[in-house]
Amino acid sequence: MQNRLLRSTPVRQAMILVAVVALVNLLSLGGAWLKLRADTVAEIKDGVSQDLASFDVAATPSALRTLVAARARVTDPRDAVYVFLGFDQRSTGNAQGYLRDGVIGFEALDGMRLSEAGYVNDSRRLSGGVLIVARSLGPVSELDETFLNLLFFSLIPTVLLSLTLGVWIATRSARRVARIEAVLGRIAGGDLSARTREDGTGDDLSVIGAGVNRMATKQELATETLRQVTTDIAHDLRTPLQRIGVLLSELEERLPEGEEQRLATRAKDEADHAVAVFRALLEIARIEGGRVRERFAPVDLGEVAGRIVELYQPSGEDEGVIISLAVDGPSQVEGDADLIGQALANLIENALRHAGEGGEIAVRVSGDRLSVADRGPGIPEDERDKVLRRLYRLEHSRTTPGNGLGLALVAAIAEAHGAELTLGDNAPGLVVTMRFRG
Repeated sequence: MQNRLLRSTPVRQAMILVAVVALVNLLSLGGAWLKLRADTVAEIKDGVSQDLASFDVAATPSALRTLVAARARVTDPRDAVYVFLGFDQRSTGNAQGYLRDGVIGFEALDGMRLSEAGYVNDSRRLSGGVLIVARSLGPVSELDETFLNLLFFSLIPTVLLSLTLGVWIATRSARRVARIEAVLGRIAGGDLSARTREDGTGDDLSVIGAGVNRMATKQELATETLRQVTTDIAHDLRTPLQRIGVLLSELEERLPEGEEQRLATRAKDEADHAVAVFRALLEIARIEGGRVRERFAPVDLGEVAGRIVELYQPSGEDEGVIISLAVDGPSQVEGDADLIGQALANLIENALRHAGEGGEIAVRVSGDRLSVADRGPGIPEDERDKVLRRLYRLEHSRTTPGNGLGLALVAAIAEAHGAELTLGDNAPGLVVTMRFRG
């Protein structure tokens, strides 16, 4: 959940906005700090130049030493350094001056300390020696510390507050997006009654939510209309077809043995097949109507599977097919026992048509899973979704009995129970699994 939130567009936009605000504030503070720092350094350099100029009035070395000594006595070397280094290497001031390898510098006297921030210094040859003046960079160091404190106590809290507020707003948007995604997922899964909750704010997400609701309403109406038309057609045609079957059966009995009787028999079989198709279509429409949930109760999958397998084992023996059952532990789910049994019966009948003599059908119940596996030709992976459609038949199945509604009925029963229906490869053969939700 956390990773998904971080990858969401609203959270990313909030982070980008906070980063932009932080960058603008950092550039503003940084620009001000650089300007103040440069001005402070320039001011210190000007002070050094003025100090050097103030000693130009001394005409003799002794007078210059006196001035330097007087200035040094009242000045802390951590703030400023005044040193006169005579050509005789005698140093006067509040630090020890030296000349080494042509480089003029100074060091702290015993018992005294120099500035840890460094100095801006300059030197000038005057009255038989070298005058060294240096001013501490302490003000610059204090400015740096002030900037860091301002950065810590101003920018960081601002960024944290902005980020918290941005993530909170983005989280709310992400939750709304997640709700819309959930509704779309339910609609895609066949629950056309799913709707989003409109908050009436009129923003883009509200507009999208309203659009999703309108789409779902229209799709629900169109689907319901189609189902009703299909049900009406199947219902209206089933009775005439049943009458035709009865009449053909009477005609078959009255005709003498011969070509005419065989034609009557074939016609009766086709009429019975058509009646079976319409009966299956009506059953699918009834299941998809959603009222089957009213009959849901605790169901023992193992018990249902045992009853259906026992019913079909004699038929399997007649066709030379072994039907086995394995139940692994408790297997109670919520559902309609009759419909689950019908789905299992359809799967076994489908497997019987393709198992072939000497084949084997394995029914297995494991927890909330019910599966049927056979060793037949199987179904190509690119056609496994298609066989769940009504009246769809594989090319190699067109010569075998069936109407293309067996797996469609199983899919309708699975959807009514909220179960996950998967068709897999049994290597060789097909394995169909229904996974219920407890």
